[in-house]
Amino acid sequence: MILWIGLIVIQLMVVFPPVVRLQGVSEGVDGPPENSTVTGWTQNYGIITRDYKNIRFGMLAAQVVIVAIATTALIYILREEERKEDGH
Repeated sequence: MILWIGLIVIQLMVVFPPVVRLQGVSEGVDGPPENSTVTGWTQNYGIITRDYKNIRFGMLAAQVVIVAIATTALIYILREEERKEDGH
């Protein structure tokens, strides 16, 4: 179960990768704004099919590695706890 959750998180990170800046649509308001009018924050994540030119591959690779390590560590920790409960 934990493995599936880790894989789903990695897939979501690939579909919505970190980008340098979002591409604005000049003809209308179909795309998200560059800055949020409520918080004033610049949006940091795009959709891979729309913002593929601006993907921050270093950041994406770091995120994937961190999630993979965390998933592996969690699986290992839970497996060790299960062995202790079984008496092995």
